[in-house]
Amino acid sequence: MARQGESAPALVKLSSETKPSRTKHCKTKCAQSLGTASTKQTALGLTKNQMDLTQVAKAFNQQLALRAPFYAQHFVATTKPQGLSIDTWSQPAVYQQLLLDFAKAYPPLAKTTSPIPSENIPEQILLSHSHNSKALHSLWGQWYFGLLVPPMLEWIINVPHSLASPLEQIDIAPKYFYLRPHDSGRVAGFEFQLTLAPTTQVKTAIVKAARVKTTVLTPPRERQLIQWIQSHLIPSVKRLIGLSPTPAKLYWSHLGYLIHWYLGEMALPNIGFEHFKKLLFNTKAFEDGEVNPLYNSINLLPASAAHADNIRRVCCLRYQLVNSHRCGDCPLATRVQAKRAAQA
Repeated sequence: MARQGESAPALVKLSSETKPSRTKHCKTKCAQSLGTASTKQTALGLTKNQMDLTQVAKAFNQQLALRAPFYAQHFVATTKPQGLSIDTWSQPAVYQQLLLDFAKAYPPLAKTTSPIPSENIPEQILLSHSHNSKALHSLWGQWYFGLLVPPMLEWIINVPHSLASPLEQIDIAPKYFYLRPHDSGRVAGFEFQLTLAPTTQVKTAIVKAARVKTTVLTPPRERQLIQWIQSHLIPSVKRLIGLSPTPAKLYWSHLGYLIHWYLGEMALPNIGFEHFKKLLFNTKAFEDGEVNPLYNSINLLPASAAHADNIRRVCCLRYQLVNSHRCGDCPLATRVQAKRAAQA
């Protein structure tokens, strides 16, 4: 359940249905039907109690539908993806076509600041807009991470304990997430291809995170959360900044805001929520020594502070686009208010 005073991220404001379910943690034993495959040696080097990945996908999709039905419509675990791989959609020509389609709904503002009908905008202007507008790329990135992050937090944190061990063995690298594009050019959803990670990769991840401390969650889940940041989010942000003029700090601002918001929606005990906030946003480096890119990505103000709900450190720039607006918790507005108060 959301903490008092916190506002939903921009993605929620784009759709009236984006609010995740407030249903308490699923107590259904979704994994009772999990089958096991042959115990023979596999090409991946895993020898015993291999899970049926089709059944794992089914169990997780059922869990997501119970916990967060909106996201279940846009994110599915599968063994047979049909969407665009990251190596496909991130080709410059493919990505720019997606942004060109996206630009039709969010064209550049005219000098008069009055909207221009999209049918009257020359294609070369839209093409330049899709190449050069930080705001357009920023908003596209909000859709991208907005439909990816909450289901993955459910996968890592709220999955039933009966599935926790199998899920640790599944590779969460970006290449296993397939994008389904919307007709408008934005992201419509994702297909998560369940693939067993090589044994050496699993062992390396465990050893790397062995020193990560935990006081709330079981160590494997916390390790997987950090692994997801390091092996998925960091490469994804690097891929996006190589394709767009938007700086990395803006993408990490989106991610920090979204992760903080959704953790508040997960009905975690308050001690768990505070633990995650400290781990993800107040820690400069993880205990394996790697830099934490979420550090200082948002403002963590005490609930008693003025504008405690304004946690964004960086403006998302969406106010620069036609058919959009300035967010209610925009940091620019907060700074203006603070300046006026200081001058009063």
